[in-house]
Amino acid sequence: MPVNCGNRRRHADGEPAAHASVDAVRACFLAAETWTCDWLTAHTHPEDGEQYALECGGLAWYLPEGRGYTCEHGHDHIYAEVRHRESWDYAADPDEAGLLAGRGIQPVAMNGGGIDIDDGARRYAASLPG
Repeated sequence: MPVNCGNRRRHADGEPAAHASVDAVRACFLAAETWTCDWLTAHTHPEDGEQYALECGGLAWYLPEGRGYTCEHGHDHIYAEVRHRESWDYAADPDEAGLLAGRGIQPVAMNGGGIDIDDGARRYAASLPG
């Protein structure tokens, strides 16, 4: 449910706007820098089922403690050095998740959630030297 934001100085047209979450309204008021999220999101034409991509367009801001950035629609990116320090990384599919898990790295789905782990890929990565 959209949340009204009265921070006119942060909106290009100077008018009140609505954001997707209370966190986005808070960031609109408090974040040192905000920008438009440019993550590509998948869409489907209802008439023919053709797939296409559009930029998210939501309000984006940096996360605390230099971890990375996020947007009001939940698109986030944690910097590589933070993922390394915390022993986890993004995986695009179960094979990649298995390879990470086999090397002792916790795999996380690209959307920040859980992901299935291919056991064969995990065993293969675990068998490699080093």
